[in-house]
Amino acid sequence: MMLNKSYTYVLPMLSTEIALVKQGLVNTFIGDKDYPQYDNHIFLLYKFNGSKEFLEYEDFLSNTHLFVAKYDPDDSHVMFVLDVPAFYQTDYDMFKQGKYSEMNRDYKVIIFAFHDIMDYEHRVAKVLFKHPDLREEWEERTGTDIPESMEVSSVPDLNTEVYNESMKVIDKVKPQENPFD
Repeated sequence: MMLNKSYTYVLPMLSTEIALVKQGLVNTFIGDKDYPQYDNHIFLLYKFNGSKEFLEYEDFLSNTHLFVAKYDPDDSHVMFVLDVPAFYQTDYDMFKQGKYSEMNRDYKVIIFAFHDIMDYEHRVAKVLFKHPDLREEWEERTGTDIPESMEVSSVPDLNTEVYNESMKVIDKVKPQENPFD
């Protein structure tokens, strides 16, 4: 599963509130089709690992002030549902609308720090600050003029930003070698 925009632009919201472990983190989502009651939350999908460290981290996340719920979407993963930190609700809303450049400047700095982005030539930086080079790239690719008022990245695609059935890992049942034994 490829990392989505929620991983890039939403996950850092949690980093100022709780200690996040990226190891084993498969992706971040802004919803789950099976749990609509948790819309407007942050979903962290981890590959389950029965190690002592993972179980301790699972316990840690379950006891943070942002914790809402935890469930196993399949046999290999665990999903944590966390509140959006109140301070970042506007940035979360801007993300959902695809208005990356309208996110708070201080939050943009947090995104840079969280992802170790060191220069403004990084693609994420270009999106956050509507860099003219990225606009030109899109104009060349699409053969159309893009107004300066438009964002230079698409609105989040709910097919990749909301967890759904197609993302589940289903273990294939292996047939018995000799079913008559």
